[in-house]
Amino acid sequence: MRVTGYVAALLAMMMIAGGCKPSESSGGPKGPKMAGGGEVRASVETVEVERGPFAVQGDYAGEFQSDGMAELSSDIAGRVITIEANIGDKVEQGQVLAEVDATPTQQRVRELNASVMMSRASLEESRVQLGNLRSDLGRKEPLLARQMITEREIEELRSQISASEQRVAVAEATIAQNQARLASAREDLRNTKIRAPFDGLVGERYVDRGTYVSPGQTIFRVIDDSDIYVSVRIPERDAPRVQRETPVTLRVGALGSAPLQGKIHRIAPALDPATRSLRVDVVLDDESVRIRPGMYARVSMQLGSVEDAITVSSQAILRERDGTPYVWKVVDGTAHRQEIVLGLVGEQRTQVVEGLDESVSVVLRGHEKLQDGSKVRDINTNAGDDTGAKG
Repeated sequence: MRVTGYVAALLAMMMIAGGCKPSESSGGPKGPKMAGGGEVRASVETVEVERGPFAVQGDYAGEFQSDGMAELSSDIAGRVITIEANIGDKVEQGQVLAEVDATPTQQRVRELNASVMMSRASLEESRVQLGNLRSDLGRKEPLLARQMITEREIEELRSQISASEQRVAVAEATIAQNQARLASAREDLRNTKIRAPFDGLVGERYVDRGTYVSPGQTIFRVIDDSDIYVSVRIPERDAPRVQRETPVTLRVGALGSAPLQGKIHRIAPALDPATRSLRVDVVLDDESVRIRPGMYARVSMQLGSVEDAITVSSQAILRERDGTPYVWKVVDGTAHRQEIVLGLVGEQRTQVVEGLDESVSVVLRGHEKLQDGSKVRDINTNAGDDTGAKG
């Protein structure tokens, strides 16, 4: 009975030990698995590399303006006594548009003219006195040698001549000063008449007859409507591709936004350092189109085109710290970092000159954790592993 109990206990221990031993056929985990089997893949969104004709067009906003636009102001203070032009009037160069009361200025001209005449008379008197003193010195110097006069008399005479020469110099300076003041007053007198600086149209009149104006106060705005252009700012990215012969199309909202042909009139020699943009002035080919300064326009420029180009979505292009562009290309479910050389750069797509061909796709989103050789799953397609996991 005791032996039988020992045997039974031994058999029980062997059964327990046999039940706890892992099966040799069920191998341990060898790596991360998806629910349906297979390796874990990074989820990315890809886009295809395309090949075909490619053109880049820049669209910019600008405002029509004119180089012939002048704000006319009064150079003197006074009351406006006449208004000879109004808004919209066509004026010619030199035409009087308004007149400021000239009475105070005329009085000043008369006073300064009298001062000039008095200064000239004083100068003549000083010159006569100087001549007399010099003649007196010429007569008395020989008498000094014969001791008929003293040395002191000669010294006093020379001192008087020196003082007279100073008076002549002061009189000459006074004349020059009064003549300058007289010229300024006469210029002010001419400026009491506000004249058109060039042929054009009156764009604005700011005062009425009887208004008292101060120096520098604007009275009219005159516009030369024969020289109107639209000025646009080209971003630094597009600036190298803008040339005088670049095709241009304009759309003016005030005219119904119909396309109008234009041409580049002027290109600034350098970028504006504050805005990092290039100023370009564009004029219309058809001068008969009625454009007014201040109108807004959309300006489209053909920045370049290629008949057969490889292009990729601009959003898929990344850059190193040194500016080197690259993409993540996907080949057989594996992502590879690929440096590229760019050509024409557009808003949506960019030309790739070197580094890609049309047989691959590139990662658009999801590249943040990718390493060269990473396995990826395109969320735009239903991969086999994905189906298994759902099933």
